[in-house]
Amino acid sequence: MTATDPLQTCETQFKHLEEGKVGMRLHGAKQSILLSLTLFTGALVGCERGVDSETLETERLWIGVRFEALGGGSTTVNVEINEGGRSGESVRLSANERLEVSANGLVVVLQEDEDVLDIDYEGRVATDAANTEFTLSLFRADGSVNSATRATLPAPFTMISPANDETARVGDLISVQWSPSVGGGTIRVDSLAQCSGYTRGVFRDVADNGSFTIDTGAIPGILDPEIPRNNDCRFSIRLTRERTGIVDPAFRAGGFVRAIQEREVVMSLSF
Repeated sequence: MTATDPLQTCETQFKHLEEGKVGMRLHGAKQSILLSLTLFTGALVGCERGVDSETLETERLWIGVRFEALGGGSTTVNVEINEGGRSGESVRLSANERLEVSANGLVVVLQEDEDVLDIDYEGRVATDAANTEFTLSLFRADGSVNSATRATLPAPFTMISPANDETARVGDLISVQWSPSVGGGTIRVDSLAQCSGYTRGVFRDVADNGSFTIDTGAIPGILDPEIPRNNDCRFSIRLTRERTGIVDPAFRAGGFVRAIQEREVVMSLSF
């Protein structure tokens, strides 16, 4: 059987794809990347990826769930289902099975979203209010329902400063302000500089008291000699409040549920 045999299975096509990528020896990184993408896309033609959900017991299904509110009045839902564990093959829900999310009397049926990496299930719920409880339910073809996966959304907040498109220089102190704060809680502050193909960043949990100062000169590696000084860096600051939810015990152990309030600004950082 050859690589062009129309009867070839998807699994064999992906095997040839991996062998092809390993065996490639081209001059120039761009050529390698383009050829890899071309081969990868070609391997998907005519193939339906993912394990049919009806062939698996619920205890074989691993799930990862994110409820994410970005400040626009709604919450996006993303669910990943894999066979056996986080690194298992993606699961494709059959026509007889579905995922629903409910919150505050609203019910949303999640829709399949497939890309070159995996299969996800996504939806949007029209609320981002504090302490909203989201419940995820899997309706199975045999009539059973697994509906004990849930999480509660943290309180929303506004990022007061800095603002998008502001400019700072390496060595400046940037005052990050948000409101309202949560006494006794923590908030994650991610600051990431992307400079001409180089990335440097700091990720930390700090007191959720409404104020934090970022010393741009203290970002690890920001002054490394290989980073060009003639171009500005894209500098993003992201604040995240997060709560951990519970996964229905009927599913494979090791899954996760997270409910998130997140805000981000993007600035320019010069040398």
